[in-house]
Amino acid sequence: MSDSEWEDGGDQRLIIRAKDTAFMPFRAAISKPARRTYIGTALFILTGFLLAGIAITAYISFYISYIPTRGFSRPIHLQFIPDHNPYGIVSGISEKLVSGQPYDISVSLTLPRTPLNQQTGNFMLLLQMLGPMAGLGSLMGSDIPGVVVEERRSAILTYRSPLTEYAHKLLHLPWLVLGWQWEAETLKVTMMERVEFARGWRNVPQSARVEIQSLERMQIYNAKLLFTAKLQGLRYFMYKYRIISFIVFTSTFWAVEMSFTLVVWFVLSTFIISGPETTEPKHEGPTDDTTKIKKEGEDADDRIDAISDTSRTFPTSSRQPPLRYSSPNVKEEEEDKGPLDIPQVTVDADDEDEDADFVLDKPGRPTVNSDSGIGTSMESTAGRRDPIRKRRSRGFDI
Repeated sequence: MSDSEWEDGGDQRLIIRAKDTAFMPFRAAISKPARRTYIGTALFILTGFLLAGIAITAYISFYISYIPTRGFSRPIHLQFIPDHNPYGIVSGISEKLVSGQPYDISVSLTLPRTPLNQQTGNFMLLLQMLGPMAGLGSLMGSDIPGVVVEERRSAILTYRSPLTEYAHKLLHLPWLVLGWQWEAETLKVTMMERVEFARGWRNVPQSARVEIQSLERMQIYNAKLLFTAKLQGLRYFMYKYRIISFIVFTSTFWAVEMSFTLVVWFVLSTFIISGPETTEPKHEGPTDDTTKIKKEGEDADDRIDAISDTSRTFPTSSRQPPLRYSSPNVKEEEEDKGPLDIPQVTVDADDEDEDADFVLDKPGRPTVNSDSGIGTSMESTAGRRDPIRKRRSRGFDI
């Protein structure tokens, strides 16, 4: 090889090496392990977002169901019946009440500051929480069972001296004239403190009854029944610190979901997806090694047989055709014959065959199967003179 060819080959190797170095990151980026990593990362991110949405939805649902309504009110429609104290029925409160949650229940009355109301003085308020089994008698105020809990409290309008009353009216006169204020007073009477209702539909009130008991028939603008939930423990924390509780509980729930998902994925990938791949090499390892060893020995024998059995053609003199040794496949076909065919060949052979065999077997002359003297004119003449006998003699020598 000349120097120029050597230099060209070196340049080509350098170019190939440079290409391999340049494309190595790209090949690594698109390799099969890298693609698996990309797919796994994408699935992990999508699963994380999906589980985060589930965690947020679960927390919102839990908050709505676990945290009761902080406070709600219901109007009291008073009924003024002759020879009976004014009373009102409040229905639809069971939808807002939660078992085991303490409540403060109060009655709000808006009363005008009339001389009659001021002269009445103290009056009583009766609150009865009625269960689902309460009948008409309980609604009317009789002692028929059906009342879950009841309470009585007193109330009175705020006293003002005549001078203070005149000064107050003079100060608020513009607003009173314009109708922005009323000559009224709102009383908020707490009827029950931290009352709890036991679990069960029978123990949760379905309605409430409010009765105003006084010596004189009082004058009332409107009345309301107020419920205020007294949160405590976890409910208080979730209601008071909404953002912090949302972050903490959502993150915790999301972490639990991700941990469970990773455990399930690890179990599936270990025992189901990659299980056969890990067991097959252990089962087939020894057999593969033995077969490989056997194949190596067989390959070596095949190489030797291929070298010795390859068809060859050797040159002879110019007047004679070249001497050709065919593949031993023909011999194998003749060798497949039974040993009984050999005596038949010897019986059918004539004197010329014996002479020819004798001449070929002389010490000074090489045989057809020997490597020395191949390509002489005498052997090629003998082979060309009687090829059929030569084949038989080969079969006999074998």
